[in-house]
Amino acid sequence: MWALLSGLLLGCAFPPVDLKWLVWVGLVPLLWTLTETRSTFRAIILGWLAGLAFFLLTLHPLVSVHSWTGWSTEAVSAFTGRMTRQWWFMQEIWAVFALWSAGFWAVWAGLTQRFGRHRGLLVLVAPAAWVLLPEWARSRTVFDFQWGFLGNAAADVPAIRQLAALGGIWLLSAVVVLVNLGCLELVRRDRQPGGARRAALIWSLVLLGAVGGLWRLHQPLAGGAPLRVAVIQRYKTEYALEEFTATGLDRNYLEMIQEALARQLDLLVLPESVAIGATSLDGTPSRTKPPAFQIPRSKWEAQAARWLSGTPTMLIVGLDTVEHNEDHNTLVAWTAEGAVGWYHKRRLVPFSEYHPAGWGPQALRGRSEYFPGQGTQLIRAPQAVIGGFICQEVLVPWVTRESVRDGATLLVTGGNDGVFGDPAVARVHADVAQLRAVETGRYVVRAMKSGISAVIDPHGRELVRSRSAEPVILYEAVRPLTGQTPYVRFGDWVVWLSAAGLVVAGLLYNPRTPTV
Repeated sequence: MWALLSGLLLGCAFPPVDLKWLVWVGLVPLLWTLTETRSTFRAIILGWLAGLAFFLLTLHPLVSVHSWTGWSTEAVSAFTGRMTRQWWFMQEIWAVFALWSAGFWAVWAGLTQRFGRHRGLLVLVAPAAWVLLPEWARSRTVFDFQWGFLGNAAADVPAIRQLAALGGIWLLSAVVVLVNLGCLELVRRDRQPGGARRAALIWSLVLLGAVGGLWRLHQPLAGGAPLRVAVIQRYKTEYALEEFTATGLDRNYLEMIQEALARQLDLLVLPESVAIGATSLDGTPSRTKPPAFQIPRSKWEAQAARWLSGTPTMLIVGLDTVEHNEDHNTLVAWTAEGAVGWYHKRRLVPFSEYHPAGWGPQALRGRSEYFPGQGTQLIRAPQAVIGGFICQEVLVPWVTRESVRDGATLLVTGGNDGVFGDPAVARVHADVAQLRAVETGRYVVRAMKSGISAVIDPHGRELVRSRSAEPVILYEAVRPLTGQTPYVRFGDWVVWLSAAGLVVAGLLYNPRTPTV
């Protein structure tokens, strides 16, 4: 069936298959079928089947997530039982989310079929409805995470990728749908009146966007004085308690830290989950973590003073922290004088970092639960204003957009994709990180414990990049930048313009008008 073929082709454009070029043609079989059928109900069913095939493929890597107990201990029998429950729970989540998300494809297919009878309107309706339904509305119902957006697969095309600075991921997804429509018109130009004109219009718009992207790629990145930065990545599968320092830091990082600091860096970034336990930032204890795993801030300050004394370096490290008796997932910035700022993760991961309301007691972790941070929590260094985001927040563009809107001149992120057994997750996050850099017009310094660490420039180019789970130190120079891209200034204007376009198309639509 052509609809299923579209779902499979588009699914293969994403990791683990990762044939990104398929995204530019994968929607054509479904579009062909929708414009041929006379039944809106049949179109809805076909759209749902295509979406189901797509999401069963693209969501499956998330099933590989590991459990975490929140630095607590439990008996082997309890752990085995919890892991069994988790396995079944993740299969249920995979199926439920795939079935639910496919419903948005179904509604889009119904609209496309109706307006497909009037091919001039289809050029407006198909991209606009795609942005509004399978992407914006779907993401709003699945915790805001932008997994499986068609525009994410466009990150490999540098010229098209630059359009994210104008309209965010939404504009890239609209362009992907438009290109698929252009391919459809080329294939069917002899079967429909006006097909050649519509194809010419579509490809002219795409070419205009590509030319604009090439122009942006060749613009100089003028900013402040260069900052010497380094990212440390190191991952192990098993640990023993004696491998951790008095601050809870994994001792295996010590030699790499000293090696990096010898270069007189401006900024050194360590990823998330490099230390066991939780550091209290204000002296209050955690309500959930055992006392043996609670670290006073003074211990970290003393350690930072030993490392950083006599250097200009700011150290940013991903830590579990406690503030006002609440647990947080945090990036903490240290200098020789102590902690100079921190960023608490704002968009927490459901079922892992918190228990979503209405889902019952099921989760992937023990009783420990994080609290979200409030506001952009910018870290102010002498040479840059740093905006933070942590791990899966890379899938939530409003986090980085708000940081830059509030004055961040550099973006820093830490994470640990090792919580997923499937390396496809790390590849998705790495692709999306390139788009966050373009959307915001900022350098992104990305430190992953396991995954793909990188330093990314505002054009989305990875200046340096690690292999997944590779022990490595990445060195690069970045510039703090000011100014705001249109996406930072105006936000999700493509979504609202798409909604307006559908209203206009509805007013123009006449079911008795012959196909044109």
